[in-house]
Amino acid sequence: MTVETESKNKRRLRFIKRLLIGIVIALAVIFIGVIAAFKIYTSNYYRADSAILSAIENLLDDQVHSYSDKNGAVFLPQQKEAKSIIVFYPGGKVEYNAYAPLMYEICARGYICLLPKMPENLAVLRVDAADVLIRGYDDDISRVKELNWYLAGHSLGGVAASQYLRTNLDDESNENADRNYRGIIFCASYTTEDFSDTDLRLLSIFASNDGVINKEGYEDSKKYWPADSEEKVIDGGIHSYFGCYGIQSGDGIPTITNEEQIIKTADYIESFIEAGE
Repeated sequence: MTVETESKNKRRLRFIKRLLIGIVIALAVIFIGVIAAFKIYTSNYYRADSAILSAIENLLDDQVHSYSDKNGAVFLPQQKEAKSIIVFYPGGKVEYNAYAPLMYEICARGYICLLPKMPENLAVLRVDAADVLIRGYDDDISRVKELNWYLAGHSLGGVAASQYLRTNLDDESNENADRNYRGIIFCASYTTEDFSDTDLRLLSIFASNDGVINKEGYEDSKKYWPADSEEKVIDGGIHSYFGCYGIQSGDGIPTITNEEQIIKTADYIESFIEAGE
């Protein structure tokens, strides 16, 4: 090998080395940029309306006992025997306890409600939140194992709930099979999974003045509904009023109050579950 050839090889190696270093740095910058953008995106979320939450807590305090940990909140009926268990997945970029008023209203009617806390307020980042929330409460769960379970969710939370439920149905070795999921409840949401071949029950609650939901996606999802499905419409309601966090961008104009929509939603859910028990 001549001196000239050796020099060319060294220059080529230096070039390749600098190129690889440049690529690594560029990828690192892109990765950091994506993480930063995601953090900025998720930091702008809808917070619970503390005034409404406090009012309903005070009103139903003697009927509902609630407690929470890092994974979410549990609501237990105090004056009625528990009928069923509802796991409710929060909507995207909404603080999870914005749905506490709805949980209080449903729980007061005799239903144990589980409200998972989602990472970055996005249910799609913890589709198995139903498992995470009850982990470590085996004795408590065993005492209610005979009750029927229902998954529910608002907006993006409903989509995540449908994904979780489909995975559980498909997994024959699923350790949670004894939970006996009887159905799924959508609040301004829809399934992306096919349940048309199952004996599940499905309830879809829609607000007439909803300005957020993808109506085309909603209508298209009906082909995935099981035979035992029903749809209820809340006249004058909006997308945001299934929780208590104000009115989100792009939503319609309500002609009923937030509290009225919460009560109507609980009415529909109670009627739906009782019809199938």
